[in-house]
Amino acid sequence: MLNPKKTNIIRNIISILKAGVFSLLRLISRNMIIPPFRVILLRLTGIKIGKLVMINMDTRFLDDFIPGLIQIDDGVAVAPNVTFVACSYPNRSFIGNLYDLEKRGKIHVKEGAWIGTGAVINPGITIGKGAVIGSNAVVTKNVEDFSIMVGVPARKIGDVRKKPKRNLSGI
Repeated sequence: MLNPKKTNIIRNIISILKAGVFSLLRLISRNMIIPPFRVILLRLTGIKIGKLVMINMDTRFLDDFIPGLIQIDDGVAVAPNVTFVACSYPNRSFIGNLYDLEKRGKIHVKEGAWIGTGAVINPGITIGKGAVIGSNAVVTKNVEDFSIMVGVPARKIGDVRKKPKRNLSGI
């Protein structure tokens, strides 16, 4: 029978190997040119992803591979270069030893939301159903259903429901 010290070492090795495999899967997914395969790879690393979700290339998920910390519901569209930051801490900076700066929180993107190119979603954020996040927006607060958000930090500039679909057949 293994002693507790050896058991801890084995657990640490398994944890490191798991993180390495997940890191590799995420790296491959960021560059995967076939979107459904990208979603499959991301699901394998613990991200909850619904049906008919489009996640574009170069999307990054910072969640320390904690299963379910990032949840993306059905029909969500994520443009390229979006970053989901579910875990944030100062790594080896001396300030991490002096101050409580670690931030960790679930990110939930609800059904039908659209996240624009280069957006950053911070820890603990819920993006409402049908919401639109503009390109390069930094989301620091929860987003209401059907809101249109832009800027740094993101602020509401409109409501999707007030944007009727135009008939483009005459073009």
